[in-house]
Amino acid sequence: MSENGSRDGVYTTPHREEVPCRLLRVGPVAPDVPSHPLLEYDLVRDEISGRELLRVRVDASGRERPRERVRAFAALDNEILAGVRVARIANGSPPPELGGLVGYHDDPTEPFALLEPYRGESMDLLARRRQLFDEEQHAFREGLLRALSWLRSCEVVHRDIRPRTVRWDTARRSVQLCGFAHATVAGTPRTAVGTEPWTSHEQRKGTGVCDPRDDLWSAGLVLFQVLSGHDVESGGLLPVEDFPGLAVELKGVFARTARDRPDVDELLSRFSGGAVPYRRGIDTRLRPGHARFEESRDRKRIAAGFSPSEPAEAPSTPLREEEPAPAGSGAPRTGGDVRPPEARRPDHLGKLALLLLVLVGAAVTLFAYFG
Repeated sequence: MSENGSRDGVYTTPHREEVPCRLLRVGPVAPDVPSHPLLEYDLVRDEISGRELLRVRVDASGRERPRERVRAFAALDNEILAGVRVARIANGSPPPELGGLVGYHDDPTEPFALLEPYRGESMDLLARRRQLFDEEQHAFREGLLRALSWLRSCEVVHRDIRPRTVRWDTARRSVQLCGFAHATVAGTPRTAVGTEPWTSHEQRKGTGVCDPRDDLWSAGLVLFQVLSGHDVESGGLLPVEDFPGLAVELKGVFARTARDRPDVDELLSRFSGGAVPYRRGIDTRLRPGHARFEESRDRKRIAAGFSPSEPAEAPSTPLREEEPAPAGSGAPRTGGDVRPPEARRPDHLGKLALLLLVLVGAAVTLFAYFG
């Protein structure tokens, strides 16, 4: 398929139906759309259905390096995996809080995914202009937590929740979580991916297995920034105590381990004050599809000249996207290590003990000198 021209093709829907298409590129995406350095994002129009869609495909410039190519395939597969699971759990009607996968083309020579165009604008961009109004904040916090509740039902862990991947549709007063290039299945070994300071401790270290509550840490930071106005990326101790209402509602969210954090539905009930509707999870009917997914991923690795047994993701160092500071910001936005009070308290106790030791030593010295 050419860069701007169109030719007949086909894509597969999340329910494995083959659909003919003729895609014509109509322009680039908005600058605040979540991106991945190894993927290309553009708007296309399907001349057969007349729909305008967001196309995600492998960046052709990195194809000469097998490892980079495989990482690009993996990032694209993550978008497809998350979209397929959400569509099947939602019975073909994805919730508005999550971006919808329309279809995908799984051929290793030219794979792509087609998504519904994102709604609204990213919280990263919106926050440079204004804070959410009081009447918007309630819808925002419930919408973001509903998105996490859906992902937990799908056994999907996003792993990259931050203001750039959380969008707010002002007209509809609704949230949309997008940017699933780092998503994976709950229970798989963790790898150090994501963007500081939004990633949890265990995800930063890449230890243990992925848990839906990894995302709860990240979403908690986004909620705190949006609802309090505090810039999380400024680093330092998170001033949770300065906002007593939020401190109660976010209690336990910033625990150092996933198992010590509340379940997302428990947190949602705190905010909404009511019970969370029952939603079925992944069952045995859907699990064979994951085996086919892994087989397809291995075929792509082989086509790229890479061993299926080797890890495709970049190890050890979390991915960071260096973004320029907005005009007039006065100083670049930093990504310092943000540690909420629950994580920092032992450091303060150590410093206090050291100070007391110094004071006692000084008192003894003065007493010995002056007698």
